[in-house]
Amino acid sequence: MKRILAVGLSLACSVSAHAQQCERIMVQDSTLNNLQHEVGTLPCEPGTLGSVTRSGSGPKAMVLIPGLGFGAGIFDEFMAAHATQYTMHAVTLAGFGGTAAPPMPPDSVSFGALTWTRGAYDAVVKHIQAEGLDRPVIVGHWLGGTQIALWLALEHPELVSGVIIISGSTRFTPTDTTRMPSHPALDYRVKGVDLYMVPKWFKTVTRETWDDNNYLPGDYAVNPIRGLRLWREAARPTLPVWVRYLNEFYAQDVSLDLDSLQVPTLVLKPGLEDLYVDAGANYMEAYCHLGWDGAALTNPRIQMMTIPRSRACLWFDQPELFEAAVSGFVTSLAP
Repeated sequence: MKRILAVGLSLACSVSAHAQQCERIMVQDSTLNNLQHEVGTLPCEPGTLGSVTRSGSGPKAMVLIPGLGFGAGIFDEFMAAHATQYTMHAVTLAGFGGTAAPPMPPDSVSFGALTWTRGAYDAVVKHIQAEGLDRPVIVGHWLGGTQIALWLALEHPELVSGVIIISGSTRFTPTDTTRMPSHPALDYRVKGVDLYMVPKWFKTVTRETWDDNNYLPGDYAVNPIRGLRLWREAARPTLPVWVRYLNEFYAQDVSLDLDSLQVPTLVLKPGLEDLYVDAGANYMEAYCHLGWDGAALTNPRIQMMTIPRSRACLWFDQPELFEAAVSGFVTSLAP
């Protein structure tokens, strides 16, 4: 949860000026254990996807990976509009989109092991190979989708022709550098998650507190109705599912490997204009912009473009600009 990381090692994202005007719900319930599935939950097989939606018959293969909270349906409109350009496989990570989640690892397993996220990554690799997809373009969205897309390019460049990152974040970047460095070392991140953030906050946070402190409708889309719909979808998974995936994101830093990225990569950043009164407390800026600092300067294969007047699901806000950027990038790739 982006605004409550002052717990433990003070991994804090500052609250926006708007949020400071309204006291937030901070209730916890010591009887809760968000590190275990709810009673009666039937988990899926480890290392599998929740589902795959296939669409289109175009000449270029594309695999779309939605960010945390979302299922493949978030790309339905895009896929319907580009059925003649791409052959698209949109995946749903297990536990999202109404699908069964993986079994919970034992409490002794560090979040730094990235058990669920790595399992999803393995499942995407297997899907590409099993389907015989010819070096698809990998589209990674937001948190989680970014990591899987970049790992594919880093570890299996032979399977990938290009990567498109939508509103992605390479790592958690604090906005309050008086409490911790802006780029804390990976072992520091993992220790903070394992020893402080998870047991002292996430394990016992209530649903009401979670919804009051997690991402807001305005983070997802400029249009308030669209933003609310996206927020509802992202809020649908159970707390244990969100806690596991989100803290695995906090316990990683894919930016450490970007210098060795050999696959052409386009990073589409949301403009985030007028999102908050206090620009210095803009946690979305920290996620979607600051986490990429220096990447394009050190690796010429990484291109960056900011889509104005947009938020995390920027293809809804600026469909024409988004489609032009995607089409231009795909066309530039070697056959």
